[in-house]
Amino acid sequence: MFCLQYGLTDESYKYCYGIDDVGRDAEDFFHCHSISLVAARRDWAAFQVLLKGNREFTVSVGDTPVFSPRGQLPNVRLKAAVGQYPEWPVKMHIIDFVEDDDRLMKADILLNDETVHVEPGMVQPIWVEIRIPEDAQPGISRGRVDLFVHTMFEDEVCTASLEFDLDVKDVVMPLPSEYSFHLDLWQHASNISRKHEVHLWSEEHFKVLEEYIKSLSELGQKAVTVIASEIPWSGQQCFKVTNYLSNLFEFSMVRVQREAGGRYNYDFSIMQRYIEMCFKYGIDQEIEVFGLVNIWTSPEDGYGSVADDYPDAIRIRYFDTTDGCYKYMKSAEEIKCYIKALEQFFIENKWIDRVRIVADEPSDVKLYRERLNLLKETAPSFKYKTAINHAEFVAEFKDEIHDFVPILPCVCDEWELLKQLKDSIRGRLMWYVCCWPPIPNTFISSPLLESRLIGILTAYMDLDGFLRWNYTVWPERPRERISYRYPNWKAGDTNFVYPGNDGRPLLTLRYKNFKRGIEDFELINMVKKLYPDSCKRLEKIWDRLLYSKDITDFHPSRGKKAEELYSLDYEDYKCVRAMLLELIEKAQTCNS
Repeated sequence: MFCLQYGLTDESYKYCYGIDDVGRDAEDFFHCHSISLVAARRDWAAFQVLLKGNREFTVSVGDTPVFSPRGQLPNVRLKAAVGQYPEWPVKMHIIDFVEDDDRLMKADILLNDETVHVEPGMVQPIWVEIRIPEDAQPGISRGRVDLFVHTMFEDEVCTASLEFDLDVKDVVMPLPSEYSFHLDLWQHASNISRKHEVHLWSEEHFKVLEEYIKSLSELGQKAVTVIASEIPWSGQQCFKVTNYLSNLFEFSMVRVQREAGGRYNYDFSIMQRYIEMCFKYGIDQEIEVFGLVNIWTSPEDGYGSVADDYPDAIRIRYFDTTDGCYKYMKSAEEIKCYIKALEQFFIENKWIDRVRIVADEPSDVKLYRERLNLLKETAPSFKYKTAINHAEFVAEFKDEIHDFVPILPCVCDEWELLKQLKDSIRGRLMWYVCCWPPIPNTFISSPLLESRLIGILTAYMDLDGFLRWNYTVWPERPRERISYRYPNWKAGDTNFVYPGNDGRPLLTLRYKNFKRGIEDFELINMVKKLYPDSCKRLEKIWDRLLYSKDITDFHPSRGKKAEELYSLDYEDYKCVRAMLLELIEKAQTCNS
């Protein structure tokens, strides 16, 4: 006889399994058959259903017939709806697992597949997400997830119902395009073409790219990533990772042709098309240009400079019409002419004020200054943005860089200076994490609440936004093996989404929790604008979530554990969200 256990848990739960008692905590949730949620209008609410059978079965979140090649297996079909508002969209995704660096299987991927096979004794989580329309009536609505079971040609039987209460506050969430949070997740268009097996910059490639741009726009992405030379990161030195060969090389969006007589023609149409596609989806605050400064090199492996008389390793590939061969520019004069043409392209399109020439983690102050000075002389209209992992760069370039993006340990090192610079720098002040520091971060091994904490910590530090390099920098077979370059990179360091077989990205639990944190940032900002005494009112928020108010405590050298710095209890975050919504609701009622 087939026996099914079932229960509910929150959106930040990450089930894992693979050894001894790991994952045993899921048993606690089989006693939980109802859950309460809080949301705004034009918002979303989510939770997870957990299922476990005493023998193998299939689970389905769609309406198609289900038969298994493994034999006559029970099928559990889930149906979810908000009782009095059946028209409200409710989406369900079966959650898939990836193998972490420690070989444990951990929940991460939100599948588009409607049916999966579940092994006996294995816990299968399902993501349930309710979309609340803008015209929703405030108040508590009740909904239900029904579980229908049948085998083969039997009639389905509704064996259980799980309930949820949804408290909708009279607050309208801003659209992602309206977010004040400046989100900069770098895009890797070349890797997307590889994993979806479409030719680089082809029509098919742009169709796939559009799906990824849509997913970024849902997060409130503000920056368009464009590549203006060949392999500016030298493929992250992927050629040095011999135990899992993966192609991470990044290719230019500009086609260059050299005519007889030596004149160059520059074709910016691919770059223009990509920029305009991003603009179409509200990603229009910044155009970040990579490949013009601080090129990553590995001369001993052949990845060095091409033009000996230029102080950076810029690699501009062109097609020589005289002999039909591809070549690289080998003189500083040629490279400078190219940079001037690129500047003119942005000027003619009236985009120049949004353009930022980005340097990723320069390490030599003198050399970086030399490169900057040459760029300023060559293309005086450009503004500059720097991802900083050497603290001395903050003070050294405070009058020359437009946008500063220090890594979290540098924020800690230069916290007092950054507070002074906040109102004096010409551009934005943001922060980032990458493979470092260990906490907080967005690895597979990281608690999901750390993905959410990013937005909250940004608000607490009063910074403009957050940067990460990793949206789609997948290794060779990301769905099979996401662990890559461990221990230097932890699994998940390279991505927030996975390549789907239908040409769309598969979202993740990390993506959803990261998005929730960005929304928390927006709610905190709304409170700041609505209340003259917002600092006092927000103290309750910080007290609930942050166990240390001293940002310097977040430096790895302090040796603090995550639980000493911030809450890892979902109930705290749920409570804070309700508090923020109630503060906004109250202020808006008073103002009206």
